[in-house]
Amino acid sequence: MNEIRKIYFAHFFEGLSTAASVTFTLYFLSHGLTQAQIGQLFGFFMICLALFDIPTGGLADMFGHKASVGAGLFLQSLSFLLFFVYPTYFGFLLGMLAGALGLAFQSGATSSLIYELLHKQKMHEDFQKVIGRAGGYFSIATIIASPIGSIIYKHNPGLPYLLAFLVFIPATILVYLIKWEFVKKPPKFSTYIKTIKEGTLLTVRNRTLMAITIIGFALTVSRLVYSQNISQPYMVSVGVDVAYIGVIAAIIGAVLAFVSINAYKVSQKIGKTYSLLLIVTIPSITLIALSHINTLLALPVILVLSMGHAFRDPVMAHITQDELDRDKRSTMASTTSFLIGISGGISLLFWGKGIDIFGMQNTLLLLGLFTLVVGTLGLLLFQHKNVLTK
Repeated sequence: MNEIRKIYFAHFFEGLSTAASVTFTLYFLSHGLTQAQIGQLFGFFMICLALFDIPTGGLADMFGHKASVGAGLFLQSLSFLLFFVYPTYFGFLLGMLAGALGLAFQSGATSSLIYELLHKQKMHEDFQKVIGRAGGYFSIATIIASPIGSIIYKHNPGLPYLLAFLVFIPATILVYLIKWEFVKKPPKFSTYIKTIKEGTLLTVRNRTLMAITIIGFALTVSRLVYSQNISQPYMVSVGVDVAYIGVIAAIIGAVLAFVSINAYKVSQKIGKTYSLLLIVTIPSITLIALSHINTLLALPVILVLSMGHAFRDPVMAHITQDELDRDKRSTMASTTSFLIGISGGISLLFWGKGIDIFGMQNTLLLLGLFTLVVGTLGLLLFQHKNVLTK
């Protein structure tokens, strides 16, 4: 299907922006930021993302998912440009704001666009496979971009951020070239508010979506705290040279591409409940293990941790889409993102400070326990809902 291929290649170009994100933490630290300030930045990012999620979801349902995704990609590109031209705490703050708004326009809209394209062709059962392949294209791009980005960073720390800005241009163009019929709703403020209200109420009353929200909250916090605050300085602390961080990211990206592309096969065989159990336990156990390792033996554990998160995205996206109302699809998906983002963003404000106080090793232990406890609560709610519906 040609339109799905455009989405694949758009994801590929997005993945090339990893040339910059592979050194996010080191870039911030090199400009004088503390771990607490980095935590503040990502906490601010998550809170803004949450606040923008539902309003932008309503706009996507009214004016079209394709337009929403395209606008989101353009705004996300501006975040990298701001990091390049204004590398101060305030500049990073503005970049986080642009990035949050950009992702909010994409949140819910991307998966909804894919689902609608497939549904039109009576291929919506392939949704998880397509989402996984899109993630695979993204991961393949990280294999290419990560080592290049870290090498460039060692000689010119700002250049990867300019390159990241540029690769979003073809991604945005590809999305706007997608052929998709959409009947716009009357652009009335009352219609907009009604869409948001009804979509939000449908979401919070759905136990499956609430279970996914709780699990998503636990995993989002653990992934962000690890990847944005801990990952890069942790690898340096166990003996990895900065130039090789990108090489390691490329190797991880290759494995993640395989996992993402084939996640639907595993999920279909073991079922939703056991898939969610894997999604919760793998990050929890690996984070706890990393808290006790201070050598290069940490690298295979980091790989397993990343595999757990790669398995998460297509599985949770499919479970979520199966629960959504067609006319309020993006609004409902954005509501779950809002609940995850606002709770995750507030907690991130404290995790960065915790690293400064307790150190990386102790924070990894606490992060693993947090993921396990909160994720288990979500699993129990999901299983309870399934028992009630049998």
